[in-house]
Amino acid sequence: MLGIEAPASVELTGWRKYFNSYTLQGRRNCVLATYGILAVTAAAYFMHRQNKKETPSSTA
Repeated sequence: MLGIEAPASVELTGWRKYFNSYTLQGRRNCVLATYGILAVTAAAYFMHRQNKKETPSSTA
């Protein structure tokens, strides 16, 4: 990509070893993490929304 060489897999350490844009495994992990975050957010939203419907507020 524009003359920049990808680092060797031994050069990648820490979280960069698992979440990077150079290897297929790194790209897959980024996609799975994104989908996981979206799923958890949607589940939390629907659980919160359901709790609001069950408890009617009585402001009399």
